[in-house]
Amino acid sequence: MPLIIITGIPCSGKTTRTSELKEYFINKRKNVEVINEIDIVTKRGFDRNKFYADSKSEKSVRSDMKSMIQRMLNTNDILIIDGSNYIKGYRYEIYCITKLYKTPQCIIFCDMPIEHAWLWNERRSEYEKYNREIFDALVMRYEIPDSKNRWDLPLFITSAEDELKFDEIYKMLYEVKAPKPNLSTQCVSIDALIELN
Repeated sequence: MPLIIITGIPCSGKTTRTSELKEYFINKRKNVEVINEIDIVTKRGFDRNKFYADSKSEKSVRSDMKSMIQRMLNTNDILIIDGSNYIKGYRYEIYCITKLYKTPQCIIFCDMPIEHAWLWNERRSEYEKYNREIFDALVMRYEIPDSKNRWDLPLFITSAEDELKFDEIYKMLYEVKAPKPNLSTQCVSIDALIELN
């Protein structure tokens, strides 16, 4: 299951982009699965502001999401991770999972000016809004994807006005070789072990 990681600060259009990608790939006759961070948070009964103020809860949800990714990866269907994905170490862990399963991935970075995102936040219902303290904390914690990092590649940067490069994204997921897994994570056959000795 080729993997698309959606990332960005709060209210930067991540879920909108997820919906656009889902529609595009369904039209390409692909099965699309979405793991939405906020859906998991609300199913656990958290208010989003209280949730993001509690690092233990965040770690628990990230761990659950990684487990879901491992269960759902396959070679044909699309898996979209819709969430802040703001920690570069977490994105690296997901990259290692895709390498292990020999499936390609790409990153969609929803790049939006902070005050523009805050204005979008202000238009939300009270239930969906971030308070200013949590919003600012999430912005401050956010580690922007960097094309120098192999785990942030291929990287597609999109602003609110941009149209996604759907065909390029498709090519990166279905027409490019998946990354080779690390030797340290591969099972070794008995014959190979005998040859080593």
